[in-house]
Amino acid sequence: MLVSTILYILGVPLWMLVGMLILIFWNSNRVKKQPGSFPLKVIHETDSNSGEETKWPRRVSYAQWVHDVLIVRKGPGLMLTIPYGIKGVEGSPQEANPDDVKKLGDQPVVIRALLDDDSILMVAVRKLRPELAPEHFQNG
Repeated sequence: MLVSTILYILGVPLWMLVGMLILIFWNSNRVKKQPGSFPLKVIHETDSNSGEETKWPRRVSYAQWVHDVLIVRKGPGLMLTIPYGIKGVEGSPQEANPDDVKKLGDQPVVIRALLDDDSILMVAVRKLRPELAPEHFQNG
């Protein structure tokens, strides 16, 4: 009787955890399969320390373009949504070291984007594809 009471008390939180894990995996798969969604890693200028080596995040985020806004989904289950208004690009796309920018293939590319508030967003992607970026990113 005591064992069944303990299992009953512990069973409710365990089922809630299982349900949350299912929700996280479902949302992650849904975001990855949306049309126009592509993997990337981002570093906002205020997040990086000047004078030190740039550390890219461990997790891969996913993003979509909506006009000149880059909508980035990141975090566990890709539940955190951050919109970045892009003004333009600084310089041309540069090849990145695959050891520094992991999980983005053998030849990742880094783009320095100028945001609406005049700060810099460093974006690392697998490769540049015309259907994934606005025209001014391709000409940069």
